[in-house]
Amino acid sequence: MWQKRKWAAFAGGLLVVLLVAVARNGTLADISHQTIQLHLRLIGASIYEYHAKTGRWPARLDDLAETSLPRQSPYWKVMIESGADVIVWHDNLKSDPKDNAHLILAYHNKGLLAWLGRQWVCWGDLRTEYVRTRKLRALLQTGQEQVTQPVS
Repeated sequence: MWQKRKWAAFAGGLLVVLLVAVARNGTLADISHQTIQLHLRLIGASIYEYHAKTGRWPARLDDLAETSLPRQSPYWKVMIESGADVIVWHDNLKSDPKDNAHLILAYHNKGLLAWLGRQWVCWGDLRTEYVRTRKLRALLQTGQEQVTQPVS
């Protein structure tokens, strides 16, 4: 009997240590969320960078290749071409990101996090928000925005 209690206490202590370690270091889901947000912000920033450099708003992927995006995110093009990240192409943004806070620049469209019914969105002021897919679809339908691919 004493032996069983000893093992139960050991297993309980190990579980507590494991839970503390996970809570302290973050989970795989946390890392996934942070990575998606980072890449969406990089895409959004490259849109403004292209405009600052050329005076025009980007209209295709090759335009963004002229920015620092390829250096900062080597797989950016694959992520967009595969539909994981979707760019909403605008031709009438304001130069100051604060003036575009109501517009969607890009969103994450694939993977488990998107499949669960919520998607990360990068707004025109470069903030990211985790919104319900239903809300994202409604926002895209109400705007006059052109996307690289529709929300699946």
